[in-house]
Amino acid sequence: MTASPFGSTLSVGGFVAASEAGLRPLQQVQGSSIVSLGRQQNPSRRMRGALAPQKMEGVFGSTQVYYPRGSLTAQEYLNEGGWVELEERTAAYNSARTGALARLRKAAAEAGAFAVVDVRVRSGRFEQAVRAIEFTAIGTAVASDRFESDDALPLTSLSGGELWKLLAAGAWPIGLVGGTSVVYVVAGLRTKYARFRLSRRSLRNQEYEDYTNGLVAARRRAMGRLNREARAAEATGVLGIKVGRERREQQDENLLVTVDVLGTAIVRVERAAPIDVQAAIDLGAS
Repeated sequence: MTASPFGSTLSVGGFVAASEAGLRPLQQVQGSSIVSLGRQQNPSRRMRGALAPQKMEGVFGSTQVYYPRGSLTAQEYLNEGGWVELEERTAAYNSARTGALARLRKAAAEAGAFAVVDVRVRSGRFEQAVRAIEFTAIGTAVASDRFESDDALPLTSLSGGELWKLLAAGAWPIGLVGGTSVVYVVAGLRTKYARFRLSRRSLRNQEYEDYTNGLVAARRRAMGRLNREARAAEATGVLGIKVGRERREQQDENLLVTVDVLGTAIVRVERAAPIDVQAAIDLGAS
């Protein structure tokens, strides 16, 4: 009786390269997490209310304008807009990613795997439920006849060929690190006027600075979380970082931006793995 065939996310070139590196595919493994989003009030009205100037009657009937403490300038804010990170939604996305990867690692451990390679993560809204998000991680569990490790079972998004070259260069994958940030962008009057197609401002090239600043802020915060996870794992670097983003327009030209990043944390080892890398030249993309 022959053994059951294995399933794998590896390409042909990736399978050959992994075999040459001493990695034997066992089976395809998967981990998922579906998280319901709690209710969080959009900050547009709250932010505008906090920064808008207030008119106060003077002693002799004159009108005075009061600007709340801690704000820049109400008019500057109203013209340029602003952004704020939705902390509850951000925490839900990061929790879902962590849960999906934990289940992927558990499934690989139950299969007797040495590591999981070619991990692919898909994230987005869960259509079967209202206000729910889904993270699903799929990869190939592999065993090794050449390497031994006392560390936790590593996960990597690198393909078989890339992993082969990494081991030959004297580095070792220690796991996937990532981060997500959900930012709500409040469109200012300049952006609203520029998007109004009957205005003169809409007829010339221009940058929507509100949207740009919100997207940049979301990316920086997501990368900051990835860096903190890498430092906690004592990694020397992160390879293969992939950036995903989702944009959803809200009412009043406001924007909801979600940025998630994921990469493979690595450490240097004392000596390179004994692999002949010359054969990797003809493999191409794997």
